[in-house]
Amino acid sequence: PRRASRAAPVRASGATYDEVFDGATGQMIQTLSQSTETVSAGGLEWSYRLGVPEEGVEAKPNKVVLVHGAGALAFTFSKLMRELQTRGYVCVAPDMPGHGATTKPPPANFAYDLRAYQTALESFLDEMDLGTSEDSQIDLVVSGFFTSQAALLFAAAHPDRVRRVCVLNAPLGNGHKLPDPLGVYGRPFGMGKGAGADVYKLNYFGNEFAIPPERMEEYEKPYGSSSADAAAARDAFEATATATSLKDAMQSVTTAFSKAGRGAQKVRVVWGSADKYLGDAPMYKWCEDVRASFDVMRKVGHMPQEDFAEETAKFVAAFFESEGRVGALGSVRLGKINKDDDYDRS
Repeated sequence: PRRASRAAPVRASGATYDEVFDGATGQMIQTLSQSTETVSAGGLEWSYRLGVPEEGVEAKPNKVVLVHGAGALAFTFSKLMRELQTRGYVCVAPDMPGHGATTKPPPANFAYDLRAYQTALESFLDEMDLGTSEDSQIDLVVSGFFTSQAALLFAAAHPDRVRRVCVLNAPLGNGHKLPDPLGVYGRPFGMGKGAGADVYKLNYFGNEFAIPPERMEEYEKPYGSSSADAAAARDAFEATATATSLKDAMQSVTTAFSKAGRGAQKVRVVWGSADKYLGDAPMYKWCEDVRASFDVMRKVGHMPQEDFAEETAKFVAAFFESEGRVGALGSVRLGKINKDDDYDRS
């Protein structure tokens, strides 16, 4: 059933800008950015990034919601959001529970499994009035581990709320495994229990290109102090890594989209083929199994939104704006999947 629409707490009255140093001119310049907003939903205080197009740019009809993976935060999408904003998209990226500046309840009060994250995300979207009516369907972008898979399960369960789904490098099938910063907690005999939350390694070493130190500081900030909030973030990180097996998470997502049927959303995978954590072959097999289409970017690593945001945005936007027809669907049965053939990628 449809949720009752309510006034969305979108507080930015206009575009937000950051002042940065331009090495080419030696001057400080303004670049399009996002505001940081808060909202109460599902018993949690949420922090989210809100990006709107510049004045004079017509807004697209469908807002884009971007969901990060475990150990990341909404900031991971800041460059990709800017590129999408220039194309007219209103973008909303929440810090998921236990991450960033959103509430970090103890594991005794929040399970940190896929169901808990899915329920929490639904509460956030309800409160934000996103995808609650026929004319407010959202387009979804996800990346990374666990929290992103919860968002995919939400999308599969609610094709009436989510119009399109775009997956950036996330674990999808057999052969995909947890990187060590997440996998360490599953070592035999409890040997990994209490290990440090190495979010630096998790967010840095899967990529093809170096992430600048000032950006890595943002990834580490929620975990790196002796404060109670940082301790809660570390507990949430471990709880997320152990609450659901990766194999079960991937199977749940595959089953959900396989059962969704021909009337469900179109799904596009935008993949960095230089991912140090996740290989290409399971992604191709998943696309075949659920009839998703894909774009593959060479020399782009685990986080396309960091390695090459401009190119990633081009593929994401082209998919959202296309008719979404997958070319030669019959060839899927032969193990060959064609890209959508109804738009220009140039």
